[in-house]
Amino acid sequence: MAKRILILALAVLMISSFSLFAEGQQEVTGSGPKDEYVIGLSNFSLGNSWRIQMIEEAKYAAENNSRVKQLIVTEANDDTSKQISDIEDLIARGVDAILISASNPKALVPVVDKAMAAGIVVVDFDNVVDTDNITSHIIVDQIDFGKVQAEWLVKTMGGKGNVLVFNGMKGTSISADRYAGAMSILDQYADIEIVNVVYANWDYATAKRAMENILASNVTIDGIWSQGGAMSEAAVKAYIERGLNPPPVTGEDGNGFLKVWKELRDKGTGFDSIATSMPTWISKKAMEVAIDALDGKDIPKEVLLPIPTIVGDEVDEYVRPHLSDAFWCNSQLPDERVSKLFN
Repeated sequence: MAKRILILALAVLMISSFSLFAEGQQEVTGSGPKDEYVIGLSNFSLGNSWRIQMIEEAKYAAENNSRVKQLIVTEANDDTSKQISDIEDLIARGVDAILISASNPKALVPVVDKAMAAGIVVVDFDNVVDTDNITSHIIVDQIDFGKVQAEWLVKTMGGKGNVLVFNGMKGTSISADRYAGAMSILDQYADIEIVNVVYANWDYATAKRAMENILASNVTIDGIWSQGGAMSEAAVKAYIERGLNPPPVTGEDGNGFLKVWKELRDKGTGFDSIATSMPTWISKKAMEVAIDALDGKDIPKEVLLPIPTIVGDEVDEYVRPHLSDAFWCNSQLPDERVSKLFN
């Protein structure tokens, strides 16, 4: 509950700061390369610490890039209609580029078309829009993300047993692709049964409640495929609080999850995991690609970012004991900025 309160408080704080961050906005129109650009970032949610850190990466990058005159961040609060309205407002304000993390891959297509028709550079990232009429997509191979996790889980379970699934937010492209990747592996094994599929929105508190309820039902769970570190951490801690050793759990590079993984390993419990990584600096990369496009450089339609994978004792190289559990380890933020963000 404390973690959920922290995240909600941070979200309120960041939302209140967006209007301050955009003060002094001047109307601009795309007219070829400039010394400085006004860039909009349309975000669909601040519902978990990854998304809070991702926005902070963009703000830090903008502050340290002389080519960015102003970064205007909008927050849709998980509301697709509001995100469409936010993007329409950015178009009306005449920004040079719009960066988008989309709430719905299809619903945003018309407003992206409108931005492109207005001569605005549009780059999506994280959750992308289902269109080719866009400047560039910044992507991680989310299907492979799910496959890598599932392959490890199957091997660790010996190819049989009951699997509990934790997905992200229903309707988002990332959650759907990761799940599809995992199921393309799990479906190959007749002796593996999916006992429950939970959509926990990548949120610690939601996943914790769900895991507690499932444990109370006494269903046998031999492995947990979780696509997000906050959910993985919640699942493992629900076991610990009941005095139980958790089964194999897949995860992501959330610092809280890496801490509990290392702690259990160092105690000799036999617990093991794998952590894949979705870089929070993907927002910075989207900004850099947008600036290159505005400068007239050739931009690929898709920019693919690699997926680092943490296994075994590699957890020692990534975990940051002195930083918040809410921190995501594949970051380009300085430690002092992270400490300020999550304290």
